Amino acid sequence: MSEPTTSVSEIMLLLLPLMMIGVAMIFVIIAPFVMYMVLRLRPGVALGDRSGPINVAFEEQLESSSTVQSAYQRWLEQTDDATRAGFECAARWCQQNPPRSQRDTDITMPQFLGIQEKGVSAWSFDPPYEDNQGVYVSSRTEIQFLADSVGMAPEEGGACSIQSNLPLPKQNEVYYWEAKMFNKPSTTNVVVGLSTKPYPSFRAPGLCKHSVGYFSQDGSKCYNHPFHMQSYGPAYVHGDVIGVGYRPRSGSVFFTRNGMRISEAFLGLYSYNLFPTVSADGPAEIHVNFGQAGFVFIEANVKRWGLAPMVGTLAPPPAYGQDKDSILIESAYTPSSSSQLRNDVATEELVRVPSYDASVPDTETPQHDRLAAQGICMATLRPSQAPPPYSAALADSCSPPPQGASGPPEAPSPAPIRGAIHALHGWFHAWHRLRRDTSAGTPEVPSTELVGVLVD
Repeated sequence: MSEPTTSVSEIMLLLLPLMMIGVAMIFVIIAPFVMYMVLRLRPGVALGDRSGPINVAFEEQLESSSTVQSAYQRWLEQTDDATRAGFECAARWCQQNPPRSQRDTDITMPQFLGIQEKGVSAWSFDPPYEDNQGVYVSSRTEIQFLADSVGMAPEEGGACSIQSNLPLPKQNEVYYWEAKMFNKPSTTNVVVGLSTKPYPSFRAPGLCKHSVGYFSQDGSKCYNHPFHMQSYGPAYVHGDVIGVGYRPRSGSVFFTRNGMRISEAFLGLYSYNLFPTVSADGPAEIHVNFGQAGFVFIEANVKRWGLAPMVGTLAPPPAYGQDKDSILIESAYTPSSSSQLRNDVATEELVRVPSYDASVPDTETPQHDRLAAQGICMATLRPSQAPPPYSAALADSCSPPPQGASGPPEAPSPAPIRGAIHALHGWFHAWHRLRRDTSAGTPEVPSTELVGVLVD
């Protein structure tokens, strides 16, 4: 009886360590997976630096869950009254002004034609100054935030933000832009990111729905709500250049700092059109580069990740000194007053159509000879010449035949009648021109008249 009992106890002593090893191995294998699922299904948990991108589309599906609502309530209980008041003010504004659909914010045909003509210069920052008085824009992309502006107080929203006039395109694989901290005090928190339209001008990107942002104060990133704040990269200071890259197909967003790529920050941002957005809670000056100059991030230059070509199809203005075929410059040589007209006539610089029927061409000028050889006869009214008086021309045309002439009177030839009509016509125009020149308060319209031309 002792031998079987001894054998069973020996078997148990051998199996017990094996069972303990097996349980330990199962725990080691399953425990990390369980912990990962717990952390993954709990939004807003602070992760380590460069812990990976956040799928914003997936997180937005969980916003109605109890986990997110409990995290929201805990954040409201822990935050101060001024920050809570600013958050509630922004929440009311977003509820009254929901983001526009993708169709309403797409680049329209006139905007597309403007991009074709201007290139990347079509993008600019045009703030509504009547509503956003804390920011000033010069040269289209140089942003200056003023100190103690409306919206910068925590209870008012905590920042002053500005968006570009056009969204990021979606034709290419990657689009990239940079913001340089041209003047940034250490006490100012600057946020660079993307957001939809409309967006509250008193809120930083990443703190309201459908927006993401990279914060300069502690290098954190945030999306949609303040309690989603997570550590991301290094803080940036005065002189740093922060870049934002966007892939339309996957909806991913990454950031760079001084030409060094940090990592992918967000995923799933493809449901809305995104606008480049910059904000600050104090005085600062930010210069944005959409591609009108070279990027600090070398890969973006090599792969041409700018928003559009640097130069469009619109022709540049003419170079200085090229005044050929210029209507404005040529019009400066035309006479501008009646006194100048009389001076030009006296100096034979201006040639007018004669007011009488000229029959003998002027053969003193060689130019007249050349034109006469081509079948063109030109006659010029000299200052010393004067048209024949109307009374003499009329007397010649209507005088009776001389005494002693036999036979019935001949019909007047058409030439004298034609000369009389032309003389009357010329006399009337001369009288009208003289009256126009001498009338007070009626300037003469500048004109340049050619000589009379008779083509054989």
